[in-house]
Amino acid sequence: MLVIDRIGRRLWVLTAVAVFALPIALAALHVVPGPDIVGKAAGIPSNASGIGGFINGAKALVTPALVMVAAIAALALIAGGLVLLFGGRQGMQIIGTSLGVLLLLRSVTALVA
Repeated sequence: MLVIDRIGRRLWVLTAVAVFALPIALAALHVVPGPDIVGKAAGIPSNASGIGGFINGAKALVTPALVMVAAIAALALIAGGLVLLFGGRQGMQIIGTSLGVLLLLRSVTALVA
């Protein structure tokens, strides 16, 4: 089988998937609630405008994000340690990235607050 035939088949399959997935994705966009729900969940007052609304939203959203990142960072530390334990070279990179993201998000919290 020629390479061009394989590329043509893959392109046809990709096009078929896109044709079926595009209407489903567009329908999902119409069903998903707007940013008002995020504002209500974050506790942003409806009369906040300008930079005050941005600061209130950032304060309300960074704390839950920090909790989620801390949970993932703990798992990444364990995974990085296991990679190091079994002789992988990427273990320190995994550990450093997880701690770096955690510290970066914490510094954003300190700057906004």
